Amino acid sequence: MKTNILIKLMTAFTVVLASAAFAADSPTLVCGLTGKEMKECCCEQKDGKLVCKHTGKVLEKCCCTTKE
Repeated sequence: MKTNILIKLMTAFTVVLASAAFAADSPTLVCGLTGKEMKECCCEQKDGKLVCKHTGKVLEKCCCTTKE
């Protein structure tokens, strides 16, 4: 019984550590219109349209790409 609880706690701890490590390594995004690097996408929905926050340009699809 104690072994089961210990194994469950260790598994949960491992999952939390792995999640934290993965989240800390979020990719850098690059705006396809300005070339600016950022941590979050610069596109947003406004009045049902996709708009780049940097330029205000209305887009058909997201202009962001991941930095290589």
